[in-house]
Amino acid sequence: MCVGEQEYINERFKNKLKLPIPAELLLVILATIASHVGRLDERYALPIIGNIPLGLPAPRVPPMMAASSYIVDGLVLGVVGFVVAVTMARLMAERNL
Repeated sequence: MCVGEQEYINERFKNKLKLPIPAELLLVILATIASHVGRLDERYALPIIGNIPLGLPAPRVPPMMAASSYIVDGLVLGVVGFVVAVTMARLMAERNL
């Protein structure tokens, strides 16, 4: 589905709908229906996800074998978050002077 089609649909029905229609959601719904009706998993041996469990999995401690990669990723995210916060603070300070 093109962005233009999404904009056209949302513009045409904006008087009847309070929120815009997410094109991505419509695409997933249509693909799911097409897969089910066309039995694409049986005809073409396409893998399907199957049943998706409800809810969130229980929290658990990650394996400690890969802790070094977690630490590096955490440091990178911390630095990026700090830089974004400082940049936003400077922009707000300049705007309010």
